[in-house]
Amino acid sequence: MIGYIQAWALLAQARREPGNLSVQNEIQHFLTEHKTEYLSERVRTDWLLINAPQWNAINQWKKFNSQRNLLQWNKFDPSIVCWDLYHRLSNRKNVSKTLANEALEIINSPQYKGNGVCRKVADTLIEKVPSTAFTRLVILIQQGRISEARTVLNTLIKKKRLPAQASRLAFNNPSRWYRNYRHKLKKQNKFVRLIAAYRLTSVNMDWATQVADSLHGKLTKDERGALWGRLGYVAAIGHQPKALKWYEKAGKTVCVGPYSALPNDCIEWRARAALRIQDWKKLNHFISAMPATLASKENWRYWRARALAETGHQLEAKKYWQKIPSVRTFYGKLAAEALGKPFYYSSNETVEATQEAIDSMNTNPALLRAKAFYRMGLFVEGNREWQWAIRSMPADKLLAAAQWAQDESLLHRSVNTAIKVAERYRLEHDLLYPRPFEDEIEQYSEKAKIDANWVYGLMRQESRFIAVAQSNVGANGLMQIMPGTAKWIAKQLEITDFVPEKIYEIETNIYFGTTYLRSLLNRLDNKMILATAGYNAGPNRASRWQQSLPQITEGAIFIETIPFTETRNYVQNVLANTIEYAYGQGQTISSFHRWLGQIDPQADTTTDEKI
Repeated sequence: MIGYIQAWALLAQARREPGNLSVQNEIQHFLTEHKTEYLSERVRTDWLLINAPQWNAINQWKKFNSQRNLLQWNKFDPSIVCWDLYHRLSNRKNVSKTLANEALEIINSPQYKGNGVCRKVADTLIEKVPSTAFTRLVILIQQGRISEARTVLNTLIKKKRLPAQASRLAFNNPSRWYRNYRHKLKKQNKFVRLIAAYRLTSVNMDWATQVADSLHGKLTKDERGALWGRLGYVAAIGHQPKALKWYEKAGKTVCVGPYSALPNDCIEWRARAALRIQDWKKLNHFISAMPATLASKENWRYWRARALAETGHQLEAKKYWQKIPSVRTFYGKLAAEALGKPFYYSSNETVEATQEAIDSMNTNPALLRAKAFYRMGLFVEGNREWQWAIRSMPADKLLAAAQWAQDESLLHRSVNTAIKVAERYRLEHDLLYPRPFEDEIEQYSEKAKIDANWVYGLMRQESRFIAVAQSNVGANGLMQIMPGTAKWIAKQLEITDFVPEKIYEIETNIYFGTTYLRSLLNRLDNKMILATAGYNAGPNRASRWQQSLPQITEGAIFIETIPFTETRNYVQNVLANTIEYAYGQGQTISSFHRWLGQIDPQADTTTDEKI
């Protein structure tokens, strides 16, 4: 750990004295001394970012590139990427179309959102290539980055590229703009109408589509595809019945072009809109039109097969189901069942690492550093060291590392590492699906009258069994309970001496988590799907999603059309985990599809919050 202290001290000094050659030489020496360790990757990355302003100013960018090329993980860190872009933009008098498009694509991607260096790139791009400003404005509006968008709008107004009064009104108060001009929309400036249409999607979709209709014949194919694709996407994610109608107006360029902020999401939600109403013919068409990177995802392979099967093409459907290899996943289980195959992860003829291979992990410095960090509660640092240690391990070594982690009670690492080789080897079931805290989970699951396997499936997804886990939104402990929820549960249970710190106690966390799951079942039609969704996204949302269904809907369709990506993946993983945990206890079901059941939009969901 001394290396970390040295690194922090050196980097702090480099920030204070960026031009100090002595410090630069010390860092170079440090990087050489620790060249095989994760620490060198971290220090080199930070050192690059410290030096980038100076190297750019004195045009010594070869130093930047030579150091960047030595990075293994962070070569495409957003700040690194944007510093390179900034240098290339700021040091050119004339920016090529290729470079401008590259910069636009990067700064408009969600992963670069909020990065200060990327903001410099955006400002420089607009200054050097003014024609990119309106595209940037439209993307920022769609991403909800209103403050940044306002800055770009003011730049466009200052350069006389937009009428000041009308464009400011359309941007700042789209409802008032619409009411002022709704009877004379076609007379308004095209770009002001585009601003209004995009802004109105978060206010009133019917108004937004009226403005979009007024632009008929005025838009390029890309502009039309992006605008109507956006309207269709917002409607689809909001479960509005007009979504497919609006998608259709986008034409062949639906969801593509420079104005499309989330092209992949836009394309996928067109398919989900068709799935939601079970229009199998359209669903098949929409999936077949997806880019290969999307169409090859497990969910779309499954639903393509379902669409083919539902329209009488059983043999072709089987080909797509057979392309989903893993029975551990949600869609792997559904595909296996559709093919008439077992949908459990079988532990027959399992493979275990040799004791010699497991013991060899005790001499791996990175794994030992990771273990030390975990013992100190420094999980971010521990995870980085762990991932660095296993980054190039062959499958047999990964298996040994997974079993070593289990022996060291690092269940979060044993599970994550075992997953990497689960399709290569048939692993012991408990390595992938461990059952810690069994007495407490059995006791409180029985008390709450819920399935203990569900609790395990949820806990495996929520915290990977880390008792002190904290999420970035404030959820705590094994079952990731929010502070407000913990306080509410304590009140319902009439626990008068509850303090927030107690939520990290294993027994308290499990008691509260199982109690809350019971309350969600009571409230949400006793449906595990709805309760799981409610545990992640809140019961009110789960209830709204249920009530918005156009008809009684099979569970898998309901799950695939959950608007939140995190919640959708969460529900799929928890339910797949649940039946694997049941299988590990000798409990089996004949049909995963039937087990998921159906969701009835008319079923009563009470607002009674009592347990």
